[in-house]
Amino acid sequence: MKKVKIIYGHDTLCGWCFGFTPTLDAFVAAHPDIEIDVIPGGLIKGDRVGSYADMAGYVAQAEVKMTAVTGRAIGQPFRDMLQQEDAPLSISAPPSLAILQMKKLAPGRALEFAHILQDAHFLNGKDLNLAATYDEICDAHGFPGLDTAAIIAATEETPEVAASYNESAMLGIQSYPTILLIDEEDTVFGQIDSIYDLDAFTERFYQVVETKIAGDIRATLS
Repeated sequence: MKKVKIIYGHDTLCGWCFGFTPTLDAFVAAHPDIEIDVIPGGLIKGDRVGSYADMAGYVAQAEVKMTAVTGRAIGQPFRDMLQQEDAPLSISAPPSLAILQMKKLAPGRALEFAHILQDAHFLNGKDLNLAATYDEICDAHGFPGLDTAAIIAATEETPEVAASYNESAMLGIQSYPTILLIDEEDTVFGQIDSIYDLDAFTERFYQVVETKIAGDIRATLS
């Protein structure tokens, strides 16, 4: 097997993806030759879209488990945001489109952008429905400017967003975070779900790769 590519089934509004960020960043730093494609999947869409104020109780309960498992806690500004009467809308489409735009403009920095965007939301309580949020992030970190008018108007029916959500579904991604391993023929040969310890994640990655290599060798000998 000549190369391995990773597809990262991701959603900006997924707390478990936020908890997974340090693990994936550390893995990427140790494996700079592995290409990673971030595919937004649309966690909050359809009937799930609504005010964050209506989700405060759910988020408070989910945070306890997420922090216990991943070791990462959300920031107080995010908690404060949930208590606002005019709390932002919880909808995945705008940040999804932002990531998709960045994949076109700076593909090598798309994962970095996705993680910075997610941290801005969960740590600093930034509203992902405001153009200023994206402008500030791009300016502060040297990313190319985005079409923020399109981003803040995005819905799951926006063509680029709909295509990404459909691609995620076609790949069989049903939860976040999901890691798919792709070979040089763009064929999925393995999946890694919800491992937040770096050593355990790395071990599982190599187990899947070695199983693939062994299978390829057996195929050539049969």
